[in-house]
Amino acid sequence: MLRSVLGLAALVAPALLLSALQGCGEALPQDLCNWLADTNNCYARFADDVGTQCGYDFVPGNDPVASTTGSFAARDDLSLCVLNEGGQVLFDPPPDLTAFPVQSLGFKLLDSFAQECGSGLSSGDYSYSVTINPVDANDAGASAPLDDHITGGTFSVEQPAGRDVIDVTCPGATDAYHFNTQTVDKCSEYAALLPRAILDSSPGRPESPASAAMAGFVRFRVEYPPENPDAEGAQPRVVEYFNCSIPAPPAPCQNGIRDGTETDVDCGGACPTKCASGMSCATDADCASNDCALNAGIWQCV
Repeated sequence: MLRSVLGLAALVAPALLLSALQGCGEALPQDLCNWLADTNNCYARFADDVGTQCGYDFVPGNDPVASTTGSFAARDDLSLCVLNEGGQVLFDPPPDLTAFPVQSLGFKLLDSFAQECGSGLSSGDYSYSVTINPVDANDAGASAPLDDHITGGTFSVEQPAGRDVIDVTCPGATDAYHFNTQTVDKCSEYAALLPRAILDSSPGRPESPASAAMAGFVRFRVEYPPENPDAEGAQPRVVEYFNCSIPAPPAPCQNGIRDGTETDVDCGGACPTKCASGMSCATDADCASNDCALNAGIWQCV
């Protein structure tokens, strides 16, 4: 009897351990290497069908500031980016300049006729979704015959925080996959083909004595599988959906706030502008009147 109990425990213990490692009720990981190598997987078919629709071919190594494809009108409103070649990107919620670099983003892509072309969400390299509105076989956005029933829709990837797994959902939610990303070590030649999105941003910089002002930007791109992943040196097809320029920050002493050495807003201290009567000062040199005096206990320009 004891021998039977011990034997049963020996069988159950590994199963319980595996279950604990995977999480309660979580499906076992599927074969990531075979999926990446399959030129007929839904990620490759999605890329073949929609091509660069709603986006542009990305040029590796390009200067993000010099290669912007659209622009925001003002720094204080990042809800709308107007695209250079027509169309708009609508952000909801707008990127927050005080929280750059941007960690997550939701957007809608409109064409030059104000029709929705697609949309997306991003909260990490392996947590994103791209939706491309359906295309037909005669649409220029379709780079392959549309005989596989993926003519747009939503491709999504989700990576739980702190986990080496990704969950992939195909357009139309017809197929879903659960992969352990560590297993890509077994097929390192396909490591660069993991479904990935890149969200880059910079708030820009103001003019200073040492450098000119620089515009900021927000850009988003997705790495799609190459047409032939087994080709020597195969690299992902990269589509950039937007690279929106943000006007450069105003120079110190022109930004409408009291900062740096300023004794009041945009005046005094190291600013060339002197403070007017009633504004705060620290020395006579801060004032247009060249007279800084106590007024009800507060240093102010006379």
